[in-house]
Amino acid sequence: MTSGKPSKPNVSHPHSENGHRQLFNETEKNEQYRRGVKMLQERCKAIQKNNERIVHRLHAVKKMTRKRNREVEILKNRLDRYSDGWRTAPQPVAVKLEESKASE
Repeated sequence: MTSGKPSKPNVSHPHSENGHRQLFNETEKNEQYRRGVKMLQERCKAIQKNNERIVHRLHAVKKMTRKRNREVEILKNRLDRYSDGWRTAPQPVAVKLEESKASE
């Protein structure tokens, strides 16, 4: 018959042979986890650095695009002031195609 107290789990004494192996296994496991976590942290840092480079490049490209669009608008306005008739001129692509056919 039991006394009503919960039984103690079967844990070996830390100084016994089994306890020593158990502690060694736990420290080895902990070390594996630490190495894994460190590798994950390094990988996350590398990915973050790459993402920051991409974001920086995106901002630079957006800035260049806005600048180009502004310059195109300025050029269009200037040509319109000169009444150049540039809007009715043939497309440059068609001219390039004719030039390439003539050289063949």
